[in-house]
Amino acid sequence: MKTTMRKRNILKGLAGCIMVMFLAGALCACGPNKWVGAYGGTSTSGSKVEITINEDGTVEYNKDGDVKEGTWKENENSIDLDFDGAVSSSSEPLIVTMSSDENTITVESDNSSWNADIYQRR
Repeated sequence: MKTTMRKRNILKGLAGCIMVMFLAGALCACGPNKWVGAYGGTSTSGSKVEITINEDGTVEYNKDGDVKEGTWKENENSIDLDFDGAVSSSSEPLIVTMSSDENTITVESDNSSWNADIYQRR
């Protein structure tokens, strides 16, 4: 009888530990999105540019004080920025990739007329 109770208590303890580990892992997976933040620098055309990527799926593109608002969506290794043509009617969506240290982004387009720009995390 005591052996059965002891086994039952051990199993309950193990089940509790497994549940705690599962919940801890799930919470770690819900961390902040690596893309969210502000990036800036000088574009290849010489303009001061700041791109702010927000947690809620919105993005701001500030070029020399002219701010355009849009949305972003995440792909496997990049994000697409869409400003409904306000930044570049022929080059959107803009494709953003990130450096391995997550401090630099490259903004490109499938349109060959767009020159790739590199911006630093702020």
